[in-house]
Amino acid sequence: MTYPQRPATEGHRMPGRRPWRRHERHKAKSARRPLCLPVTARSGLTGALVAAVLAGCGPGPAGPPAPGRAPTVPAREPSPAQVRLLERAELLLVQRCMRARGIPYSVAAPVPDSWQRSFPYVVDEADWARRYGYGAPLQRRLQALKEADPNQRYFTRLSADGRATARSALMGPAPVGLSATTPTGVTITASTQGCLAHAQRALYGDLGAWFRAKVITMNLQPLYVAQVRADPRYAAAVRQWSACMRTQGHPYATPAASRKAAVTSTRRLPVAQADARQARIAVAEAHCATTTSLSRTVRDLDRHYSDQVRVRYRKEITVRHTLQHAALATARRLVTEAGQ
Repeated sequence: MTYPQRPATEGHRMPGRRPWRRHERHKAKSARRPLCLPVTARSGLTGALVAAVLAGCGPGPAGPPAPGRAPTVPAREPSPAQVRLLERAELLLVQRCMRARGIPYSVAAPVPDSWQRSFPYVVDEADWARRYGYGAPLQRRLQALKEADPNQRYFTRLSADGRATARSALMGPAPVGLSATTPTGVTITASTQGCLAHAQRALYGDLGAWFRAKVITMNLQPLYVAQVRADPRYAAAVRQWSACMRTQGHPYATPAASRKAAVTSTRRLPVAQADARQARIAVAEAHCATTTSLSRTVRDLDRHYSDQVRVRYRKEITVRHTLQHAALATARRLVTEAGQ
């Protein structure tokens, strides 16, 4: 059983069941999937769960005021360190709740930042590409962490009934009570019961406001990535990049084609050889991105379109940042008490 180091809307998952349900009610035109290398979070979760609703987990620390009140903290974006602190505190609250129900629960160390790089348009960091290629070495490390996770091992040893009980304790009996629709038209639902809901309520106070703000703001990227890809300046920069790649011996029209060819052509090679070949292509991709206008163009276009999207969803972003800042004092206390 795995538990990513991210809030529920980013995918607290356990084998055999989703913690939330997605309903594509208003199907928006789907944007091309950005190249994200690799997965952003390490599983560190939980293990055994007992059939339970939140009643009995015990009260958590008082959460921040509901967003209806005048905020007393700035709505600026939290720093990466502050976000990690909040994530850690949430895991500790889940652990406390689960253990109060007699369920073993381990909290893993966070994944190194270098494992969490994302390249939505083109790999443009040569050092990263030289070390990780297109992310295959990192994916193997993440898989190894998952397999070694004591929570995962515990869960797999449970009976079918035990697993159902465990999932219910963590995520509630059914994904009912919380609902929000992403900017791309997918409706996500989750439970107001279970240790996960308990932890988020304890940290953020207004669970409904937190869930809605998180679901919306974490799904803004597809909107502006699609706009960047549709911009003629992006297409012109990709043509320059492609011409450069041909001079490097890699005749690919787009970064997506480059990655696909790297993965396909190395599928049957030994791991070391496959990694080396993928790294060579990724380094060439990064070289051509930075020696042509592509890297600069995608950076400028990404900033331009993402700023527009953030203006459109300013209210939800403000709610999320306000709740995060209000939760920091509680998070610091929890982490300090846990000696972490």
